[in-house]
Amino acid sequence: MRKLVLCSVLGLAACTPPAPPADEAAQAAETAEVSLAAPPAEPPPPDAAPPETPEAAPPETAGPASPHAILRGRVSYPSEELPAMRVCALATEDVGLGYCADTAVNAPHYELRVPPGTWILLAWPQDTGTEGAPGLLSMASECLATSGVNCDDHDFFELTLNAGETREGLDINDWYYPPEAPPLPMEPRGEVLE
Repeated sequence: MRKLVLCSVLGLAACTPPAPPADEAAQAAETAEVSLAAPPAEPPPPDAAPPETPEAAPPETAGPASPHAILRGRVSYPSEELPAMRVCALATEDVGLGYCADTAVNAPHYELRVPPGTWILLAWPQDTGTEGAPGLLSMASECLATSGVNCDDHDFFELTLNAGETREGLDINDWYYPPEAPPLPMEPRGEVLE
């Protein structure tokens, strides 16, 4: 009887395939799960159009440069309070042509957009009850900003600008030009950029 049991056990062992290694068993289980989760794709019908392939988005390119230049800075005034100001860039070839921006009381920062060209900067106090002469961006402005001495060059600081250019730190702070200086331009009405 022992022989019969032993032969039966050996016969079963011979018929049973050997167990796969642990890694293969895990891989087989994953494959079975994937095939259960995603049924095979059906082929398209013969008269169907081929699927569209998405086109690659065109690379982003920078837009055209701005046709204007930007001027930024601060305006000061020789008093304890800074009045509202009208800051203007005037064309050197025609000082009647100007682009202006208004500032509020105690708001010293300004920004102007102007076409390419050569410009001078002036600021007129607003709502002060008196008509005052303008402050200038002059050759002396940097000297005055650093509390320098002998800041005597009150000629206009001319700015030649190209399209798309930005200039910053343009402080209009020269209120101390001599009375015998050449007459200054009048406050322009202010052009509008298109």
